[in-house]
Amino acid sequence: MTAEDIQKILENLGEKVSILAEENRVLQTRDDAGQQLISLLSNNINEEDWVKIYQSTDDVFIKEIMLDWGADLFPENFIK
Repeated sequence: MTAEDIQKILENLGEKVSILAEENRVLQTRDDAGQQLISLLSNNINEEDWVKIYQSTDDVFIKEIMLDWGADLFPENFIK
């Protein structure tokens, strides 16, 4: 393997790292926006409506987000 081959490999690796870093930044921005949205909703939604929304979906990811970021919006006696 020549120095030129190694340089090409390193450049390709650098490009892939840059892509992954950008994807990670975008995902973190979306996570932050999701958390902020739930925080804003908490000022305008009651426990009953939050439970109705939770029970109306079969999407595991939505339920997980609601439980993680909106746990305080559920009634104390809520059974998951």
